[in-house]
Amino acid sequence: MMISRKTTVSRNVLKSLDIDTSNSTQEFGNILLKKDFFGDWSLSIKNDLNDLDGNPISENKKLIQIIKAHYENKKNLKFQELHNLNIWTPKTNIKIGNFVIDSFLSLNSSYTIELIDKNKNVDNLWIDKAINSDRIFSVINLFNISKSELDKMKELDLNKLLEDHFKLYFATVKKGGTSNKGLIDLILGDNVFGIELKLARELKNTGKAFLAIGQIDHYKEEFKNNFMMVIAGSTDEKKEKSVQDLIKKLKETNTSYYYMEAH
Repeated sequence: MMISRKTTVSRNVLKSLDIDTSNSTQEFGNILLKKDFFGDWSLSIKNDLNDLDGNPISENKKLIQIIKAHYENKKNLKFQELHNLNIWTPKTNIKIGNFVIDSFLSLNSSYTIELIDKNKNVDNLWIDKAINSDRIFSVINLFNISKSELDKMKELDLNKLLEDHFKLYFATVKKGGTSNKGLIDLILGDNVFGIELKLARELKNTGKAFLAIGQIDHYKEEFKNNFMMVIAGSTDEKKEKSVQDLIKKLKETNTSYYYMEAH
C-alpha cells in the first residue's frame, strides 16, 4: 500500500488482511498504522532512511551495486527499482556511501546519481590524486594494536595488517612494491606515496638501525615529500637511543613519520 502511494486504508481492508483493529496504533516494520478521527487508518513511514522492513537504505548492498552500475553508465535510478527492493521513502535526497541520489527535479519518476566527494571513487575510497600525508595520518590513527599482539609479530605480519587496513580507505594499495631505490614496504596509488615500516625493537640491531637511516635519503629522493616512515613499538621502546636517532634523522630531513604506539 505504501508503494502504491496510498496514505489511508479502511477498517474492512485491514480486517480482510487479518489485522487486529482494536488498537488505535500499530507498527509493521517501518510502517506506522494509526486510526484517524473518521474511523479510517492512516499510513506513514516511521523512518525516512529505512526500507519498509526497517533496515537502513544506505546499507542495502543490492541497491549500492545498482547505483554503481547506473552511475558508470550515466543512468538515473528509477523509483520502481527501489520498490523492487522493498524501499519506499518520501525523501528526495538520500546519501548512500559516496553517492547522493536526488529526485527533486525528476517529476517523481527517478533519482539522479552524483558522487558526494570527487576525491573518492564509487567504492568510497580515496583516489590517487587525493593521497597525502594528512589523510594517511588520519587512517593510521584508526589502526590499533596491543603490545602483546605486536610482540608476537614479525615486520611482514604487521605489514600485512597495515596493507589490509589501508585498503579500507584507499583505492590502490600495494605491498612490497619495487621502487627505484629498492623494495619498499607499501605503496599507495600508482607509485604516488611510499611507506616504510620499522619495528622499534629491531632497531636495537646496529645494522638495521643504520639501514633505516640510510633508507630515508634513498626513498625521499624517489618519492620527494610523498614518503613516510612508520615505526611500531611500545612507549618504552620509543625512548631507546636507536629509535630516537632515527626520529632525529626524520625530523632533520623534514620527513613524515608516525610512531605507532602499542599499549
